[in-house]
Amino acid sequence: MSNQPHATALTEGFSLRQLADGLGRLELDGADDVMIMGICDDSRQAKPGYAMLCLPRAAAQADRYAEAASAQGATAIISVGMNVKTELPQLYLESMQQAGTLLRRLFKTEQAGAHLYGVTGTDGKTSVAWMLREALSRYQPRPVWSTGTLGWMRSPNDICDIGNTTPSLLTMHAMLTAACLDDVHSVVCEVSSHGIAQQRIAGMDFRTAIWTNMGHDHLQDHGGYGPYLATKAGFIRETAALGGNVVANADHADIRELAPEPACWYGHGLFRDDVDLAWEQELPGLLRLRSNGEEVVIEDIPLGDFHAENVACVALALMVSQGITLQSLPELLSGITAPPGRMQDVLAGFGQVFIDYAHTPEALESCLKAARKLARKRLIVVFGCGGERDREKRPQMGEIASELADVVWITSDNPRGELPAVIASEIEFGMVQPYHAEVHLQLDRELAIAEAIEAVAEGDILIIAGKGHEAYMEVCGRRLPWSDAEIAESYLQKKNMSPNLRTAGAN
Repeated sequence: MSNQPHATALTEGFSLRQLADGLGRLELDGADDVMIMGICDDSRQAKPGYAMLCLPRAAAQADRYAEAASAQGATAIISVGMNVKTELPQLYLESMQQAGTLLRRLFKTEQAGAHLYGVTGTDGKTSVAWMLREALSRYQPRPVWSTGTLGWMRSPNDICDIGNTTPSLLTMHAMLTAACLDDVHSVVCEVSSHGIAQQRIAGMDFRTAIWTNMGHDHLQDHGGYGPYLATKAGFIRETAALGGNVVANADHADIRELAPEPACWYGHGLFRDDVDLAWEQELPGLLRLRSNGEEVVIEDIPLGDFHAENVACVALALMVSQGITLQSLPELLSGITAPPGRMQDVLAGFGQVFIDYAHTPEALESCLKAARKLARKRLIVVFGCGGERDREKRPQMGEIASELADVVWITSDNPRGELPAVIASEIEFGMVQPYHAEVHLQLDRELAIAEAIEAVAEGDILIIAGKGHEAYMEVCGRRLPWSDAEIAESYLQKKNMSPNLRTAGAN
């Protein structure tokens, strides 16, 4: 259940004429000086003195929503890209960008002091946002917030669910208002492709944009990989055009081609002259960074090459946005943590069974390659693919799992309205026959986890992929309570953690 604000009261009122000045066309219909004391984007939250914000995504229902808001006592309608049939005074705006500008005016955040970071990419957004928030909190004493998949995070112990990786336009601006009131130093925002395409970030002046990587996710919503790539690139280019910093991953050809100049680049391989910051992970948990002929070592970072890449991304973002020197990075980044569900050790310190959010081909490949370095014997993976999402990635993930792991359990993962057996068959279709791995089919995810844990022996590594931090399983329109971590931990305890198993993860 989302807790994002759908209605916000103002500290002082604005006349509709004040709000309209220089922005849009005002249709007063006889009301000369309407006062706005709050704003909502959900008609059920409308109150006397509130303006109802009607956005393009709900255009088909806008007339009905305006009527409902009026019945709740709304004072005015603010419509974007459409004329709403209403008897209330209406302010018509042509674009979402104008709506963003209006919200900055309404909430008095035009001179907001918080440094806004926008993190986009197929994978890595949540980890980079988490780590950057943590590093910035170490760097200076003022509050640092982040928003994204995990929610609106004021601190690791103060997290509010916002429903989507990038929440609604009104929620984004309400958070910015709260950040101004709390004298927040920085806000690190995950910026999803849906958030960009639906312009939920309109009016948010990002000072630093970060592009982590590109892969396959949500392609069905964008019309294919090309439009999906163009959506990400559009956000990066717009930030640069407005004078913001750009931090980009040099190891992705599409990003290399589309990121604007000047961009600052990070890349794998220490001795490169085409990047601003080069990185290499020589040993698990140890990262070497090189820039302008100087090197530093970052110790005790989360396991996995993909996390090493994430830390390098954060390092360059700190250097570019805050002027932090290379030599200062070890103090800020050593011991940095990973967010829940990203190579999360089910029993901390045990190091044999891990939960990971990997739900794209690229993320699953990175996760399994990282896990392979930890495995002294077999690499085991439990995974599935979500229903009603990117069918083309299913055989790709099947091929990756069967090629990189020794034992595979194909199971369910948010089947939504699809039959789990159909999804599983499409995963299996990508596996080269005869299978390179030992393959099991168990559509009951809990049983798949139980069977995999029972199969784990000394020296094996088990990855339970796909859901990570998610606390639900989405089936036929319902979100049922779920936790991979809790289920895995319970079955590990049932296995009684024998002395042989306890030594299995010690490398």
